[in-house]
Amino acid sequence: MTSAQTQTVLNILHSHLGKSTTHKNEEHSFSCPFCNHYKKKLQINILAQKWHCWVCNAKGQTINTLLRKSNAPTHVYPRIKEIYGDSSYTTATKNTRTLNSLPENYSPLYIKRNTPNYKNALHYATRIRKLTAIDILKFQVGYCESGPYAGMLIVPSYDSSGLLNYYVGRSFYDNTIKHKNPPISKDIIGFESHINWNQPITIVEGSFDAIATKRNVIPLFGKKILPSLRSAILHHKVPRVNLALDSDAYKDSIIEIEYFLNNGIDVHYVELNSKDPNEMGYEDMIEAINTARKVSFFDLIQYKINI
Repeated sequence: MTSAQTQTVLNILHSHLGKSTTHKNEEHSFSCPFCNHYKKKLQINILAQKWHCWVCNAKGQTINTLLRKSNAPTHVYPRIKEIYGDSSYTTATKNTRTLNSLPENYSPLYIKRNTPNYKNALHYATRIRKLTAIDILKFQVGYCESGPYAGMLIVPSYDSSGLLNYYVGRSFYDNTIKHKNPPISKDIIGFESHINWNQPITIVEGSFDAIATKRNVIPLFGKKILPSLRSAILHHKVPRVNLALDSDAYKDSIIEIEYFLNNGIDVHYVELNSKDPNEMGYEDMIEAINTARKVSFFDLIQYKINI
């Protein structure tokens, strides 16, 4: 990498992130676009391309990944790729690839079929998971008759442009593997196509929890809020976050509460009383959200003491 190329990369980063502090071995510290900490805590190695924020733990393997996740102008991406080429393409970046399609043999549940798998899938969706016909249509819930996801319900997730960004598979039979998800990063915004960022959002763990909650809700497909969602919440200046994670994610909830409070976002901690939102159902879940108390810094200290 020539000195001219290094300077070009720095010029692009300076234009997008502001001036940096220079360290040895081509290390530079910038203001982090994800947590907006008042100090320059985003450290980038220009040669290796690796970047990491020491406050919010946002990190990645390529400069282009950083630029895309922080909504840089699209015209800079080809210039960065021209400089670095594909030399930084690793197993880690393979796992962050986007999805092109739903699983092979996916069929939507709203299209009736006279097969045992269809009947069992519909029974599990409506009787066990309590999904309504509107839920099935709105969230495009389907199932697979055969293939790698045979015997599983499929719940897709789409981004703000209507493009597939994730899906989950959940077996509707008891004697098989319960869950099967695609081999890609979960650092996406679940159900983003249904989100109005100008309204309070509710964060839950799973897709069925989100469907049960119905309105302006984002599933994590896990227990941790990852950088893409954190960044979007700050970028859109969401007026209120309702955090509704299961009791076994108590420590993770405290971490997220502290992060959002430090960044001026109102957080309401939703008491689930040892149930998950899917078990509670829509009416009880909405009641829990409406009565959730706004968390103060004093409350946060109490939560930490109770860990």
